[in-house]
Amino acid sequence: MSAHAVPVEKYHGTGNDFIVVDADAEGVGDRAAFARAHCDRGTGVEGDGDRRGADGVLFLSVAERFDPTRVVMTLVQPDGSTATMCGNGARVVARWANDRTGDREFMIDTQAGTRRATVNADATAATIEMGEPTFDPRRVPAARGGALADEPLVDEPVAGLPVTAVNTGVPHAVAFVDGGRDDPDGIDAVDLDAVAPPVRHADAFPKGANVNLAAVVDDGSGDGPAVLDQRTFERGVEGETRSCGTGAVAVVAAARRLGLIEGETAVSRPPGGELEIAVPDRGHATLTGPVAHEFSGTLPADPR
Repeated sequence: MSAHAVPVEKYHGTGNDFIVVDADAEGVGDRAAFARAHCDRGTGVEGDGDRRGADGVLFLSVAERFDPTRVVMTLVQPDGSTATMCGNGARVVARWANDRTGDREFMIDTQAGTRRATVNADATAATIEMGEPTFDPRRVPAARGGALADEPLVDEPVAGLPVTAVNTGVPHAVAFVDGGRDDPDGIDAVDLDAVAPPVRHADAFPKGANVNLAAVVDDGSGDGPAVLDQRTFERGVEGETRSCGTGAVAVVAAARRLGLIEGETAVSRPPGGELEIAVPDRGHATLTGPVAHEFSGTLPADPR
């Protein structure tokens, strides 16, 4: 193992946790190997409490000469692959950049495009502009044959689940189930590790997909926003995460598409906490939720 150590920070957004490395001073030669080693839930980075590893490594570079300040974001996942976008990761980026600069507004350059981000006054929460969700099968991408080649994949069976395919920066498959988290036979009773992989690897998704289960708890027809419980099996993590921001936007977009909720705003409740989502008829969706710093430390640059 190399003696060279890299300074790191650890943050999480509603339980979706990330190792953060300053890309301008990193010294990491093999980013994929670094992520595979340190994100491993059994043997990876030790943090506060008893949870080891992480849901990914964020390599970040700040360019303060721009107004707003720009941050280049690269997310390497636990399997060594690179994700084009991550909503909770982008919220972590905004908090990390606020800790560095004191600014409250940023432009985050991701492989899915540039996203505007803001943090609240005490930097305990961040809002990310998430782009416009698309059901276009060519952009998800979702493979559709014959006469259906140009038709969105909406509420159709895929590997045993009723799936709606939507891209919110990365591909998502959304399936709605009966019963929320308070129902003993509801969403938490489903064996996600069993039902998600066949969908994640289905021929319908040539680049794979994140798989989300969702349950409508409140359709938003009353005084408050709609409320949905959510669970996500993430591509690249290859397991369930405590929260997924792009997944939360996908769940709300799919619920609106299927007429399951009313209004443009909703609260999504993954296991790690609550996220506020807005999906307007036109324009960018937004994602708002808490973000927290866990610890600072160093990790071996070459974990072999």
